Amino acid sequence: MYEEYWQLSDKPFPYRMPPSDYYAIDTQRTALLRVQYCVENGGGFALVLGESGLGKTTLLRQVEASSETLKPFIYLTFPGLGPVDQLRLLCTELSDSSFAATGRPDELLQKVISSLRRWTAAGYHPVICFDDAQLLKPEVLTDIVLTILNLRDIDDRIDFTLVMAGQPILVSHLSRQPQLRERVAVTARLSGMTVEEVNNYIQARMRACGRSDTVFSDDAVQQVFLISQGNPRRLNRLCDMALLLGCADRLTSIDAAQVEAVGDELLSAA
Repeated sequence: MYEEYWQLSDKPFPYRMPPSDYYAIDTQRTALLRVQYCVENGGGFALVLGESGLGKTTLLRQVEASSETLKPFIYLTFPGLGPVDQLRLLCTELSDSSFAATGRPDELLQKVISSLRRWTAAGYHPVICFDDAQLLKPEVLTDIVLTILNLRDIDDRIDFTLVMAGQPILVSHLSRQPQLRERVAVTARLSGMTVEEVNNYIQARMRACGRSDTVFSDDAVQQVFLISQGNPRRLNRLCDMALLLGCADRLTSIDAAQVEAVGDELLSAA
């Protein structure tokens, strides 16, 4: 809507960033390296921790894009489901067929095992990601997560990586499951951007969309940092709406007043 006004080739701050436009700050680079190390060196079980909006799913999509052998790359995004329904969903994703999600729990588990063996034998490395894992029911942790990790330990025909991505409280949940907690090979923690990283990110995204000059003033960048606290999701929404407001008001640049106005609007909506 505002791209033509600001002479941009595309929206610089989309709500969903494609992996090709991934912009890694220090903590994200470290977290990505840790997860990739776990995948490539047979760690088996990784945690990705961070508050909402810090880029946990974006990081996993970057891992997925890093190798053609990471198939299937499964996102289990319904943490409120019970063990049997989680098992059905996993079975369907591994088999790429809804017909796989039938039968008793023991039959479903056997189908999961068979599918994992088949993918491994074909030279692929499945990755199973539980998103919002802090919301998983305790019985899912014991009946599904622990069970398939145990299978990986005892069956050399199976090779996969299990990733649990969630908010930091996930650690306390796992502390009550010692058998599961001791299997964690890697823990990757995400945090917000510094003010310098916020500035570099804004400038990089604007350049990527065709503007090499400064559109966001120094005080605007500072205001973006203060309101977003370096959270990438909030930052993108603030900058996107600030550009829209600037377009509506026929401005030539964005300063702190526009960012503050947009911040008040977004916080009120929240």
